[in-house]
Amino acid sequence: MPNQQEQPVDSTGDLCEDLSWYAIEPGGSEGEFLAVAKVYARDVVAEFDLDVTISAIDWEVSKRAKRRAGLIKYKDETPRKIILSWKLFTNKGWDSVAATIRHELIHAHLITTKGDGTHGADFETLAEELQTHVHCETFVDPEWIIQCRDCEVEYQRYRRSKVVSQPDQYSCGACGGTLAVFENS
Repeated sequence: MPNQQEQPVDSTGDLCEDLSWYAIEPGGSEGEFLAVAKVYARDVVAEFDLDVTISAIDWEVSKRAKRRAGLIKYKDETPRKIILSWKLFTNKGWDSVAATIRHELIHAHLITTKGDGTHGADFETLAEELQTHVHCETFVDPEWIIQCRDCEVEYQRYRRSKVVSQPDQYSCGACGGTLAVFENS
């Protein structure tokens, strides 16, 4: 749970810069993690006047996600669920999760107000204001690297997909060349 020092209350962007009040250690439970995430999200919504109702959104942890730090699910311009990656938390820590929460809250706000779930110009403007990323950083190394034998472009794979198992059945998206698969060690 958050430590007991005084919570930041001014509106100068402290919720983006000073995350220590909300910090949770990686040894915490999923329940504790989600509780802190919701408290932080509620404070971000209040500070930045986002049109998001945190209590109306289900929150979930994904233990499988390796490329996607977070995900928002919505229907009919209504945010329904935010899913956060446990591997992001264990590999990169609370600050990275907080940035992802801000990212997903921008999506929730724009879905609610404009019906826009993209990373377009409005998203980029709010991402700058909320000091978060437009696209998430890599937080897990891929299991396999697929490389074109002709142009040497590389593709990362996190699961044993068909292209990993049968590279001879596929060709390079950049040049049409043949593919080779390497286990990433």
